Amino acid sequence: MKKGSVSCSTQMTQMRLIHADSSIKKMLRHQKKSASSACGKQFCFLVLGCLLAVSAAHAQTEGGEALPAEVTQMRGTLYSELGKLAKEFNGTLLPMAEDYVLDLRRIANRMREAGDTPGQEAVRKEASRFMKALEAEADPFETVPELTDDVVKASVEALRMAQQGYIAKRTVNDRLRNEKANALGTRYAEALARLAPDDEAKAAAIQKEARRVRVVLQRKDSASVLFKEAKAVFLLMPPPPDVANLKERAEAPPEPGRDPSQLTLWQLPPDMQMRLTKPMVYDKDWPPEITKWKYEGSGDFSHDYSLYRVHGLPSELGMFVSPTTMKAYVRGTKQAQSVMLSQGTVAWMGKAMAWTLNDSRDLVCKVIFTTKRPAASQDVGPAGCVAVYSTSEDNKLIASMSVPLLTEVTELRMIKQTSYNRLTIAWVAAKRRRGFTIPNNMPLRVVIGVNCYHPGEEADTLIEIETCPQAGEMW
Repeated sequence: MKKGSVSCSTQMTQMRLIHADSSIKKMLRHQKKSASSACGKQFCFLVLGCLLAVSAAHAQTEGGEALPAEVTQMRGTLYSELGKLAKEFNGTLLPMAEDYVLDLRRIANRMREAGDTPGQEAVRKEASRFMKALEAEADPFETVPELTDDVVKASVEALRMAQQGYIAKRTVNDRLRNEKANALGTRYAEALARLAPDDEAKAAAIQKEARRVRVVLQRKDSASVLFKEAKAVFLLMPPPPDVANLKERAEAPPEPGRDPSQLTLWQLPPDMQMRLTKPMVYDKDWPPEITKWKYEGSGDFSHDYSLYRVHGLPSELGMFVSPTTMKAYVRGTKQAQSVMLSQGTVAWMGKAMAWTLNDSRDLVCKVIFTTKRPAASQDVGPAGCVAVYSTSEDNKLIASMSVPLLTEVTELRMIKQTSYNRLTIAWVAAKRRRGFTIPNNMPLRVVIGVNCYHPGEEADTLIEIETCPQAGEMW
């Protein structure tokens, strides 16, 4: 198209706008004079027609030529995929809400068994609040409207952990939805850039559309804008669960998760992948004692008698070990009530990893247990355990300690004090310690694991072995 013809077209469009605007002004003056006349309805239709003419002329001026057919088809595909994404996202919300309600039910049962009436009442109130929140209008400015940060309570550790777990799931789910929407928008913009029509008018229209999409993708709320353009509605909150239909699931024991020992690292939850692969940080010129430890393996464990890999122990939990970073992930649900072994009745079941030391003086470390399923009381699981054996004396048990994982993070320390051949295991939070005499240069095996007690108890725990000062106060 020649430049002259474009200029002429623009001038004619501007004249139509001026003419339409002038006509509207004349009719408005006429309407003031004859507001009560019988022609009022006809006048309204005339005004509406003029407004539509102005709008069409304005759209032609601002929007340029209509989008080419291939671009229209591509944008239709984008909007269709966004609609599917919104529908898929909406379908994930109810199962998460149902799992949270069931989780609260199990926590309340654990509180009742432990005799913790205030804790049980706190969980009951949270369940009632949650159901009411789902029936209220969602606040669009809240990330998780049904469970805001100010609702999370620290008085009951198990409840707080369940709340934080639900918030984390919802937040990650929203982020994945937005990332997928933005990825679709990016692919659409890239596809537009690859088009190369011969017609200049089509090329200009395609460039304008591509530029518009790129501007949208630069916004913080780009995903919401894309969904709005596609008229794809995603829910801000899940619908209220049907509690009556959950009764059967609530009474059934929790389904055991996949055994982490049977999975690869990349099949584990993303947060565990990140934490298991995080390398230890230490001075390479002065490496700590734990760098001399050698990973031996993992197996069934019970802290009843600190039994490790004893024939007859059932495989109740699963463990994934990352030897290079000295970390492990324990996940599973206890099934058996107890088993009979030659040592007697054993009720604690779990998994542990074993490390060998050539010299007892290298037994300097701290073990950090981070759990998503804290214990309800001192006498139930999950529990973090450490045990030390003498490999030169037919794996004789030298010392052990088991502590309930009452909080999200629990720390144990082990120190061999060489000045007077004393081994000390300390539970930092409770300021509890246990000491044993042990000679220098003794080869040892250190076993570290997690145990559960009652059937139905769940373990979801990260174990980390870290450096610890050789001398100084234990806490």
